[in-house]
Amino acid sequence: MSSTKRPAARVNERRGKVRKEFWLNPKALRRAQTVLGAATERETVERALDLVAFSADVRDGVSALAGLKLAPRD
Repeated sequence: MSSTKRPAARVNERRGKVRKEFWLNPKALRRAQTVLGAATERETVERALDLVAFSADVRDGVSALAGLKLAPRD
């Protein structure tokens, strides 16, 4: 029985990630890849997910700031 070791870089790259398989519209994926400047389809999906989370953070921050009463500046 042979022991096959994965390169350390690939193991570390996958740590904390899950494998998913799904169908995507190729035109939408290419467009997103171009807009995001991503090198790979995987990077495109990861950046898009990061943007969704960032958008929610911005929305929450704006909502929090909307309730503040600011003192007038001199």
